[in-house]
Amino acid sequence: MKSSVLWRVAAGGALVVLAVLAYLFLTENRETVPHDEEARPQRAAISTTDGLAEMREVVRGHVRKNGKAARPRGERQFVSLDSVMFGNLPEADRKLCEAVQEALDADDAQKTIKLASGLMSSDSPEVRSHAVDALEWFGVEALPELTVLMGDADEGVAQNAINAWELAVSEIDDPAVRLKISGMALKAVGTKDALLSIGAQFSNAATEYIDAEDDESVAFDRRVEVVQALVDMIDSPNRRQAEAGCELYEEITGHEWIDMNEAERYLSDPENYEPPEEGGEVESATGEDVVSEQ
Repeated sequence: MKSSVLWRVAAGGALVVLAVLAYLFLTENRETVPHDEEARPQRAAISTTDGLAEMREVVRGHVRKNGKAARPRGERQFVSLDSVMFGNLPEADRKLCEAVQEALDADDAQKTIKLASGLMSSDSPEVRSHAVDALEWFGVEALPELTVLMGDADEGVAQNAINAWELAVSEIDDPAVRLKISGMALKAVGTKDALLSIGAQFSNAATEYIDAEDDESVAFDRRVEVVQALVDMIDSPNRRQAEAGCELYEEITGHEWIDMNEAERYLSDPENYEPPEEGGEVESATGEDVVSEQ
């Protein structure tokens, strides 16, 4: 009897030791396994969602005021939406794609956009590409969602979204609205190609916004407003966004970005601003000391 009890105690202790060893082994392997970025789902990369919520409000206001962009209903279908092609997709993705198509055929923008948002979280680039195909038919209404997809880690998905985003923005006649949406998108997306596209739209809208005002004092205030938005963007911790802001700052002001102090000097008197003399040490957008070549 006594030996039986001792045997049970020993067996229990052995199990505890084995459990501890297994835990330590798994923990050690988890910590030493290198982080493989390629193995991660390639979903949209967004820096912030605050700007997107604000963008939705701007879009809603624009649509209420100007109506929806007309698109040929007969063409509203996924180019590759086919039961055979979707046969290899997980059931949940396949059903969601079919539901998006039904909403698209019914010309239901709100439902299509809502369902397409579900496709955007898929691990499959093919499925996320279908989200772009659906969203592009609703133009301005889908700009926030297309903004997210412009930052997709899959190059094909991102480029399709960029093309759809550019087309949607071009449908907005009011340069002030285009400027506002482009400015929000610049702060939301951090990928190079997307920033180049958004930056071009921002620059064009800013020029129209400023030049459309005949009153010189109002045009002056608008220029300051635009440049201030870029200064705020340059202050972003995202290096690519800061660099894009510097390029746009030069386009709009006609002066290279130097540092925050010089930006404040420019904003205080844009018409009479003169950059520092050549050879002065200044601080770049990345915080490093550089020598001004102006």
